Amino acid sequence: METSLTSPAPAATGDATGDGTGDGIRDGIEWFGLNELLAAGRQSLTRVVGDPDAFFARHWESTPLIATGGPADAFADLMTLQDFDRILTEGPVAVQTLHAVDASQALPAERLVYYRDNGTGPLADPGRVLDAFGAGATLVLHGLHRWWPPLRRLCQELSAVLSHRVVADAYLTPPGTTGHLRHYDTHDLFTLQIAGSKHWLIEEPTVALPLSSQHNTAERLGPSTTHFDGVLAAGTSMYLPRGYLHTVSSRADTSLHITLGIEAVTWKDALSTAVRRHAEREQLPWRRVLPAGFARPGAPDPLSPAVTQVPPYQEMVAWARERFWRHEFRSAHAGRLLSMVAAADGTTAGSGRTVRRAPGIVVRARHTGDQYVVSVDDKDVRLPAAIADDVRLLLAGAPVRPAQLRTATGPNAEVLLSRLVQEGILQIVDG
Repeated sequence: METSLTSPAPAATGDATGDGTGDGIRDGIEWFGLNELLAAGRQSLTRVVGDPDAFFARHWESTPLIATGGPADAFADLMTLQDFDRILTEGPVAVQTLHAVDASQALPAERLVYYRDNGTGPLADPGRVLDAFGAGATLVLHGLHRWWPPLRRLCQELSAVLSHRVVADAYLTPPGTTGHLRHYDTHDLFTLQIAGSKHWLIEEPTVALPLSSQHNTAERLGPSTTHFDGVLAAGTSMYLPRGYLHTVSSRADTSLHITLGIEAVTWKDALSTAVRRHAEREQLPWRRVLPAGFARPGAPDPLSPAVTQVPPYQEMVAWARERFWRHEFRSAHAGRLLSMVAAADGTTAGSGRTVRRAPGIVVRARHTGDQYVVSVDDKDVRLPAAIADDVRLLLAGAPVRPAQLRTATGPNAEVLLSRLVQEGILQIVDG
């Protein structure tokens, strides 16, 4: 997504305070809000795994970690049984968001839904859903990182510090039942035990670091040795690398836990995409077909020296970084609507209103010719390069009044501030 801003030539003078310093220049890009978000992400990771440095050194993509010792309500701010009940009963809940699972088998959707006549599509019927729960099915709420505010914030912060997308699901399991039979996941995950307790039998991997295409099959679920056999009580969190076999069941109480899945980018992903992009950029050797008849027995070796060199490592890393910040990480928009309404109801700059960088966003900025391009997620806002110093001041994080701008004054300041408020990059912080 791309938008541009054009304005009259900026005024030459203006009162200014502050130096407009952001989070520094990295990889040729100026960053704003990154350090703030990484600090919050490190705190969230500490909450889940303890010391982050020890976690990355000893456990990341290697061995499970079980963090105990917290109070039973350690994660009550993220979700409670009461929250789960309100979601189910005060809905509506789309059937795509809710599954009922019994012994690794999802119940048919038609057993859980009713249809409204107003064209909204299938919605979960609270009575039918709770009947399934009463009969022993585990209820799974999917995609909570998209629509449940506490988990959306947590996933955003963890994603930032991990540089991999984190997603959230909630599992409500009735007493004495098993929702999913013995299996492994093809992504790493954190679990947060919210209420009740669950018994976990964790076994060593039979497939090392399985890819997303290496699903559970009978031959892959062979014999293994036990890594952990115990109970996770409320307030306990765990990190489980992909590939570890596990069987999970509730005990005598109802269990509610959150799973935070890490949708990681592997070197395989980076390489395959780098090769595709390499070929698309007029790299003709990579676009040629293999020699005619190459598959015949006795045919000459089709090896072409021009394609023996894979794209440079830097291209793979650059793609992975671009994918994360443009497509995987999503900024928060809390308060944006109110600022947009306030900006529309009166002239932002002319009224002397104070603005600051919107919370929960990471801004990337760079010079491109005579433009200063400001990017948030997949949106690019193109501004005149002449006002780059003013934009830096506005993005640095401290509150700014229009009179502090150095080059954009009067109508120019109104255009600049109003546009950045509308784009969700700035927010009005006073009345």
